[in-house]
Amino acid sequence: MLIAQWNILNRASDGWEAKGAVLADALVRRGVDAACLQEVPADGLDTLTAAFAERGLTLAAGRLRQGRTDLCAVCWRTGALEPVGGPSSIPGVDCAIQTFEGLTVCSYHGAWGAFRQRERLDEARLLDVRLSRRAAKGPVLLCGDFNAMPGEPAIRLLSGLTEAPTFWTEAQDTAVMLGMGGPYPTALPGTSAEAAATARSQGLEPSLVPGRRIDYMFSYGWNHGRPGGWTGNVSVEDAGPSDHALLTARTLDQDA
Repeated sequence: MLIAQWNILNRASDGWEAKGAVLADALVRRGVDAACLQEVPADGLDTLTAAFAERGLTLAAGRLRQGRTDLCAVCWRTGALEPVGGPSSIPGVDCAIQTFEGLTVCSYHGAWGAFRQRERLDEARLLDVRLSRRAAKGPVLLCGDFNAMPGEPAIRLLSGLTEAPTFWTEAQDTAVMLGMGGPYPTALPGTSAEAAATARSQGLEPSLVPGRRIDYMFSYGWNHGRPGGWTGNVSVEDAGPSDHALLTARTLDQDA
């Protein structure tokens, strides 16, 4: 399966009918089976859902967290995966969890800000506890804009470096381990026009923060080479129109 991770950038100025077509076309063109999306606009959700449906994609959004105007969603090729119920979420965490027959996928958006590492760590603990319970029923994928650098406590927790037992494997790290490329910059300041604009809006010089890695794709189980685990085939590209790259990774099929 080809899985995508993409923060699609919510802005009041966006025309979501046109932008939805661009986003959906990018996923279809790459043959994505399922995608985790963040910053899906609450007021543009119906328009976005319709644009995706016209291109054979089903979009299911999580709950709107208090104080936000956007939310997380999971989308998939209609008919390629069989959903079991609708999306669920975790109180206090900006996420959307969608269960399919033999697979669980979670889209997550971490608390933003350099001084919110403790909050992101708390969110990672909740995600780990809730999602690991579903592993008995099949592979579990956790993908998102974590707003966290690789050495931050939330990422170290999921990587099993601090508070055992956690058993998550990251797609980009797997690719590097297998000698298939990297390191992977999953946001592209100085390369993407949108990323450069975002950096400048925060008073940052884009060229000083190249390769800002805050997007991740985890699978549960430290499962290199096992069904649901990552194969090492990772792609990172500036597909527009967002300040995040479109990140895709391939998993081993269930019958592998």
